[in-house]
Amino acid sequence: MDAEVRLTQHQIFVSHVNSTAGGAAGLQAAASPSVAAGGFAAGAAAGLIGALVDAAIDAHRNGVAEDAAKPMREHMAALNVDDLIYQSMNGLDKHVFADNIAVSRPTQSEDEDKKQRQLKAGSNILVLAPSYSVSYDGKTFTYVLAAKLVNRGINQNGFVVSTPRYQQLFQYILAEDNLPNGAHWDTLTGEQWQAILAQASAETVAMLNYDIATTPNVSAQKMTYGLVPFSLDQTKGDRSWVRPHFGVLSVVSTSLAGKGHS
Repeated sequence: MDAEVRLTQHQIFVSHVNSTAGGAAGLQAAASPSVAAGGFAAGAAAGLIGALVDAAIDAHRNGVAEDAAKPMREHMAALNVDDLIYQSMNGLDKHVFADNIAVSRPTQSEDEDKKQRQLKAGSNILVLAPSYSVSYDGKTFTYVLAAKLVNRGINQNGFVVSTPRYQQLFQYILAEDNLPNGAHWDTLTGEQWQAILAQASAETVAMLNYDIATTPNVSAQKMTYGLVPFSLDQTKGDRSWVRPHFGVLSVVSTSLAGKGHS
């Protein structure tokens, strides 16, 4: 089995959700000659004003997120996060996954034909895409490893077509409240960021090893993390692996205290 690691993110982000109310209608209206000819009233009726307001909100959120990310990027400037993530792939279970691991660093500027040429046909190809961010409210760091096991073939037009056989999202979640000595994300040193990223990347690989070889236990303890219901898979040290409907999460065990129910 071959493994491909897609390193598409090269710096930390502060994530936020774009405003969407009125956006689709407004963009559609802006592209319509009849609305453009109809002037302000027609644009407002079709949702164009909503789209403009949404764009302003999104621009503001982007600006706030960018400002919040700057000090973190400065403290992480000496880190080679790509290499750190790649090193964590040494933890892949060699009894399940082959030693052959290829790393690609695709960019948004590459055209689709070039991306297609980077893909190889074959069976049982493990595709891994890591990403990491701090939430817009500054409360949570999340490292995500998206894993897919695919078969790839060439269609009649010469393009590579992937058929997923297995896919899962693994998330390592760390709340700012759990940082030592009252630290904040923008005050962490490069060494502290390296420790967090090393643990997060290594643990998500361990979660993949675990998930690919296990069957979810329907009798597992049912709990909640915040408002999210899940099944408790196992506790390892000060962290627990939990299974909501959208993946497998690693969270601090104390955040689950008193939230179980039968």
